[in-house]
Amino acid sequence: MDTVSIHELVHDTSLNPRLHGVDQEVVDFYAGIFNDVIWPPILVDRATKKLLDGWHRVEAAQRAGVYTLPVQWVDAKEEELFALAVKANLGHGIRLSREERYKAIARLQREAWTPERITEVLGCSAGMVQRTEKAEDLRIKYKVHDHPGVKLPTETLVEVVRLPEEFRDDVAELACEVEATTADVRRAVRGIKNGVVVNNTDIKRMMTDPEYAKAKLKAASPANSGDWLMTFATLVDQIESAQIQLSPLEREATVSLFVRLRDWANRNLVNLGAGTQTTMQ
Repeated sequence: MDTVSIHELVHDTSLNPRLHGVDQEVVDFYAGIFNDVIWPPILVDRATKKLLDGWHRVEAAQRAGVYTLPVQWVDAKEEELFALAVKANLGHGIRLSREERYKAIARLQREAWTPERITEVLGCSAGMVQRTEKAEDLRIKYKVHDHPGVKLPTETLVEVVRLPEEFRDDVAELACEVEATTADVRRAVRGIKNGVVVNNTDIKRMMTDPEYAKAKLKAASPANSGDWLMTFATLVDQIESAQIQLSPLEREATVSLFVRLRDWANRNLVNLGAGTQTTMQ
């Protein structure tokens, strides 16, 4: 097998698909065991000597006092080097995160690679390429309109574009507001699509409380059975039969409650078959 001196290598960081570069903890670990392991060859472009795969191994070798490494040469066009680096990192070692994969696909799309070529070279699914394109199109829209969602990770925007368009802007804005993770946004998207979430307050709660959906579904179960109607009727009977003295704060809360009930009745009585709306002032 061919070998190469690490001093000959060209470290072009634009070819490293990892968002945070070389992880020094990994390098320290590799350096400590370097002479006890048979390492796979690093991947290097023959013409330019640019390192495509093996960033952690090269730095660990230097720390361990090893300056010659087995190498696998590639002969490729300059425009193909990044894609080859991504493909190599998908197959072994510390695999690329989902966000790193989305970012790599987005970069190749910006470089005018066709979806077919991306899927062929990287070995990713056509669906992943399509989702990336939609997410980055949404980012462009947010950039034009100065929407805070422009700063969201591609992985998060991929979740947002799963929604109907009327929900996307609000969900992206709330995700920025509460500093939601992709998992938080995914949970909210699932809640919207399943009908558990009905307004922005619900969306925010879904993003910040993993148990909110379960609690809401649990509360909805007795409501759907009609038990809440009997509970409300009983409460009204108790209010009418009791001599209740209200404090100013309680009076304000009571007025607010009945105003909300009146508004709800105005919206729903005709649909319920009453034939008319309320006239309470």
